[in-house]
Amino acid sequence: MKYHILFNPTSNRGKAEKMYPKLIEILDREKLDYSIEYTIGGKKTFEQVEKALDRGADVVVAAGGDGTINEVVNGLKGRGILGIIPLGRGNDIAISYGIPRNIEKSVKLLKSQNIREVDIGVLDGRYFVGIAGTGFVGDVNYNSNKLNLTGFKGYIISVFTTLKSFKYPECEILFDSVTWKGRITLVALGNTMYYGGGMKLLPNSKMDDGFFDIAIAQKIHPVELMATFPLVYIGKHTINPHVKFYRSREITIKSESELIISFDGELITRNEVTFKTMHKFQKIIGGM
Repeated sequence: MKYHILFNPTSNRGKAEKMYPKLIEILDREKLDYSIEYTIGGKKTFEQVEKALDRGADVVVAAGGDGTINEVVNGLKGRGILGIIPLGRGNDIAISYGIPRNIEKSVKLLKSQNIREVDIGVLDGRYFVGIAGTGFVGDVNYNSNKLNLTGFKGYIISVFTTLKSFKYPECEILFDSVTWKGRITLVALGNTMYYGGGMKLLPNSKMDDGFFDIAIAQKIHPVELMATFPLVYIGKHTINPHVKFYRSREITIKSESELIISFDGELITRNEVTFKTMHKFQKIIGGM
């Protein structure tokens, strides 16, 4: 198989670039039939994916973080095979797909050609792979970027910063025959389990069942929220009666307040947004 690797040197606040020589050494040692280039970013990366497919690449590899994976998936549009070499901060998508954070192990996994078809989400015509969220999770990511915070400690600082000013937005949430109205702490949905650098936010999510798993946390007192927060890392927040779980192929969230929506390391603002899941839309190489 032919592999084309799109390497994002800016991943993990630029630390990824230092890994480039080591990656080349491993790729050569493992004797992969590969080509490699730096990502340009944004829609230009979509074009790089298109050219790679035109040149006969079987597997297009995202070497970077969740944002790089998002760009490659949006370039593939369900074609070819997605490969991942995790070089980001959180690497939640890679973790969900059973891909080792160790570069050498992730390259060996690419060679294994363990291929599986997975569900992909779509909003506003753009695909997303991991968990999308709004409310507290969106605001935390916004503050993390604004304050230029990195790593687990940075995320915790952002949580406390957000907690001081967070306003629980009034939302109307529609899916299947359900209409949910009220103030939310957060809404999260996706086809994968992990979010925010290892939080098991959707612990029962399956990557190929054709449904989003959806978590709706009602307005929770800040003290209760902080008591529940550590449980998310082991997927035990499900015991909190104020957190409800659902499954659906499509969900719409509306609010008079402007909501920050986070997905695959990206942030957008909307008053209304609809998410749909595409069943077994993309082939990937993973360890699951």
